[in-house]
Amino acid sequence: MKASGLYGIRDARMIDIPRPKPKYGEVLLRIKTATTCGTDLKMYRRGYPKFGFPIIPWGHECAGIVEELGEGVKKYEKGDRIATHNTAPCGYCYFCKKERPELCLNTSMIMGTFAEFIILPARIVEVNTWKIPENIDFAIASLIEPFSCTVHGAASGNIQLGDDVAIIGAGFQGLNYVQLAKLYGAKKIISIDINSTRLKLARELGATETINSKEENTKDSVFKLTGGMGCDVAFEAAGYPQTWELAIDLVRKGGVVVEYGGCKEGTSIKVDTKRLHYDAINIKGVFHTTPKYVQIAWDLIVSEMVNLKPMITREMKLDEVIEAFKILDEGTSNDIKIAIKP
Repeated sequence: MKASGLYGIRDARMIDIPRPKPKYGEVLLRIKTATTCGTDLKMYRRGYPKFGFPIIPWGHECAGIVEELGEGVKKYEKGDRIATHNTAPCGYCYFCKKERPELCLNTSMIMGTFAEFIILPARIVEVNTWKIPENIDFAIASLIEPFSCTVHGAASGNIQLGDDVAIIGAGFQGLNYVQLAKLYGAKKIISIDINSTRLKLARELGATETINSKEENTKDSVFKLTGGMGCDVAFEAAGYPQTWELAIDLVRKGGVVVEYGGCKEGTSIKVDTKRLHYDAINIKGVFHTTPKYVQIAWDLIVSEMVNLKPMITREMKLDEVIEAFKILDEGTSNDIKIAIKP
């Protein structure tokens, strides 16, 4: 079968590998749509702390059709349309017992969604897969993993009814923070980016205010919009040390900062101890997601309480996946997610 391998920074190739056979509890999924992710782009650009090279195959967001069932699988039948998350925690390690399953030491994981088929491990089949209802297409269903991460981050922000919320970054995650802030009942939702096209989309999805940080001073604008107080909650969804620090500068006394966008390994930020101590701000690092928030995310998708369609800005074929990441890497495209269709 065809699959995409990543052998080094910007060294991606299409390869042929044997079609896998599902073992006990596993499912062989025929991939109908796989979507690109910022994490994949980071691997393409600079590697990634958790994974070395080569990565064969590559990609981790998908939805498809059950092609073959391993022995013991009762949950699905051949031909079922299913969505899958890419991980499932063990439930018994130190962090799972501490109710922090996003930090699980024995996470079951899939990599390799830029391919024709993929094996879903038994634990993922049981914990983090769903049948796709007719009102949801494969491309939208494939977004369950990244969207569930946004849901986790939004919950960590503890948005209260009437809060003022600032969101740095108007990519996939930032735009969904806009939608979730609206669902939580935020009063002002301020989207911050350097891309005017994405800021326009943020308005369409619920942002009450937008700031182009190339054209105006972000901190001054946020404080002006919030009556000089700063916002109640700030989400960083861009993934740069300077924007992590900016998020801290945007909140009022007692505010919450959610540092969500992953920065390059080895980078650091500076925090004014006065802000942390005397202003009593709460800075949270949020990573990945948990089965609880995956289920909430799936329910929001199926009920169509959020609109994920604008996030998929282009469709390309499996043979074009390398070209897709070259497009994303250029930084001049307005693309958010590219749907790869085998």
